[in-house]
Amino acid sequence: MHIRISAALVLLMLISAPRRGSANTFNITLTVAAGDHKQTASSAVDIAKDHSSPVRPAMQAAPGQRFTARWKVTCIGKEPLKDVLVHFYVVRIDKLGQAPPALEPQEVVIESAQTMDFAAGSTTSAELQFKPDHAGIYLIRVEAQGAADGDGHEDFAALDLVVKEGESK
Repeated sequence: MHIRISAALVLLMLISAPRRGSANTFNITLTVAAGDHKQTASSAVDIAKDHSSPVRPAMQAAPGQRFTARWKVTCIGKEPLKDVLVHFYVVRIDKLGQAPPALEPQEVVIESAQTMDFAAGSTTSAELQFKPDHAGIYLIRVEAQGAADGDGHEDFAALDLVVKEGESK
């Protein structure tokens, strides 16, 4: 009886443990800058991937301030990947660290998406400017998900932008 309980506990631990197959396929960096202020996020830092930490890098700004977002996605997998969706967006959210919401058009500041093939070690990058006109909290996120990632796994880098009247830090 004791052996059966131990075996059941081991099986339960294996089922509930993080899957090794969820290792990053892409290394993603995201840098957001306004004037001399800059904040960077990276997929190499497992921020909120296991949902244990609601904290993302954040920066503060004033409404109407112009930002430049630069991102870079590098395939670190050993096999080429086809039909990878690379998706960048800035969307208004209710609180810091909030999970990505449905992208309602009235809440999206800017959005860009492309589907492309990646050879092992290949890279894509972009630079986009945006300007949130209203105070609030915004999620800035770039994500990559390949068609081969049928388990719903995606690599991403994200940060929060807090826009307050009279602020710019």
